[in-house]
Amino acid sequence: MGERIFLAVTQVLVTLLLTVAIALAAPCAHAADNPGGKPAPQIPWNKVSAPEQKILVPVAKDWGQLSGTQQRRLITTAKQYPKLTPIQQERFQARITDWAALTPEQRAAARAKYTDLSKLPPEKQHEIREKWSEKQAAPPVEPAAPPAGEQPK
Repeated sequence: MGERIFLAVTQVLVTLLLTVAIALAAPCAHAADNPGGKPAPQIPWNKVSAPEQKILVPVAKDWGQLSGTQQRRLITTAKQYPKLTPIQQERFQARITDWAALTPEQRAAARAKYTDLSKLPPEKQHEIREKWSEKQAAPPVEPAAPPAGEQPK
């Protein structure tokens, strides 16, 4: 059971973080976002433009809990959203919706896992992606049915 949860969290993590990393490939490094080393001030939701709010609606309820840096990165991504292909836009919306559904603990675990994975050599990263793709392509595993005559617990 624990392995299932780990795999589910890992799946969400890898999918979300790869998408977010690609979407955030535009210049938005920590130094550019935070030149003085001080925490970036938060941006109130009502100060986000209507087109950007429409794109970021999955994270609207959590907007106030995000750091200013996270908010700025999401706004930067929302500004680039119209330039994405329809497939990239669909993928981004699915992944931001999945991310918004995670608990803060799951998000922290996902970030930690991403950090760990990003430190691996490229060959190992490729190997992990290949295994992940194979696992995704495999049919879902059905839970074993109880023997005839036994009641499920």
